[in-house]
Amino acid sequence: MHIRVERDAFVDALGPVQGVVEAKKTLPILSHLLLEASPDGVWLFGTDLDVGLRRGLTAEVIAPGAVALSAKKLYEIARELPQAMVELQADADLQVAIRCQRSSFRMKGLPREEFPSLPDLKGDDRITLETRPFRDMLRKTLFAVSSDQTRYALTGVMVQVQAEEIRMVATDGHRLALVRAPRRAGKGGDTLEALVPKKAMVEAAKITRDDGGDVRVWLAENQLILHQEASTLVARLIDGQFPNYDQVIPVPGPRKIIIGKEALQGALRRTSAIMGERTTATEFELRPGRILVSCVNMDLGEAHEEIEATYDGDGLKIGFNARYVLEFLAAIDAAGVALHITDPLSPALFQAAGDDAYGCVIMPMRL
Repeated sequence: MHIRVERDAFVDALGPVQGVVEAKKTLPILSHLLLEASPDGVWLFGTDLDVGLRRGLTAEVIAPGAVALSAKKLYEIARELPQAMVELQADADLQVAIRCQRSSFRMKGLPREEFPSLPDLKGDDRITLETRPFRDMLRKTLFAVSSDQTRYALTGVMVQVQAEEIRMVATDGHRLALVRAPRRAGKGGDTLEALVPKKAMVEAAKITRDDGGDVRVWLAENQLILHQEASTLVARLIDGQFPNYDQVIPVPGPRKIIIGKEALQGALRRTSAIMGERTTATEFELRPGRILVSCVNMDLGEAHEEIEATYDGDGLKIGFNARYVLEFLAAIDAAGVALHITDPLSPALFQAAGDDAYGCVIMPMRL
């Protein structure tokens, strides 16, 4: 194998691919990526067996071939090279020479046969999604995914593509984020439902960061394939039963409070400063025309802040995990927040003011 490639293009392709590579090295080969050159082009492929990313690279192919190289070290080397043409050449023993102007390196490679093969990318239900709404939906749900591996079915994002609507849902058992978006006409009539691991969706958000173009999605056996331009992401689906989220979302009740987003963010950040390492409830005391936000730390003291709100109901006290509310606020662009509360023990619904297509259900904490 012998190729020449621009340093910046090489680094741009290496970055996302090395991001999916197995960091814990359960198998030595999984700490590597596959560099493959053919008359059709140059490809980088990295995988941890659950998530894989294949990235095309514009390069001059002098001699075709393939070799597996340490993903982390290759990326570290490439980042430090000057902005010039990089030449990579592998010999019969898979020793790879890397040259760029006056810099030269030699890396030991592994044979392609030891590297996991790319899954079969054939499949039905090819669906085209717009990039910007797709990425925006990920931003509004990823924060609510569970990190508890004992609740495996909650460690991913539920993606549902219906005839006229696209939904993404995530929950960790304490909160649930649901976002809906209309499906653009002329983008096919197929439907799809898949429970996709969080890591795959984080990588999907990275490779779809460009505003232009569409994302193509389809299923191949138990895997989701996502393709945009030169990038193909393969994710093994979570085999588990996702909760019936429709039963969790409360019907908006009589208590509706409209609050300024920045005012609520500021109040939560300031009152949380008194909080210790142990998470305690932040109290929302509803009063006509305002909310009193309070946090009490039995060892350090207490903090209170009053903010204006549009509310004319009766008085009520309810506690929330401030971090959950702040993460929801960070995901919305609206200037105001609509808070629907039934009683101090029932799930509350947070929405961007005037937008019922996105909401976050948060369980209250006992005060």
